[in-house]
Amino acid sequence: MEEKELNSIQVKLGSTIRQIREKRTNYSQSKLAIEIGMSENQVSRIERGETNPTVKTLTMIARALKVDIKDFFD
Repeated sequence: MEEKELNSIQVKLGSTIRQIREKRTNYSQSKLAIEIGMSENQVSRIERGETNPTVKTLTMIARALKVDIKDFFD
């Protein structure tokens, strides 16, 4: 895969996480960050597609948002 395509997937993933957070919960980025033990800045970077979250991080986010990790990729 080309880097451009990988970046596109990363941005889409972050956008999906943000949409789920905003639509399904009343979590702010700050509240989500506290819930998963990360900084608010790191959550923000994930949602903007600026960083590639690990499977562990995605699992923690999914649990906090009460969704299945696969929902991030639908």
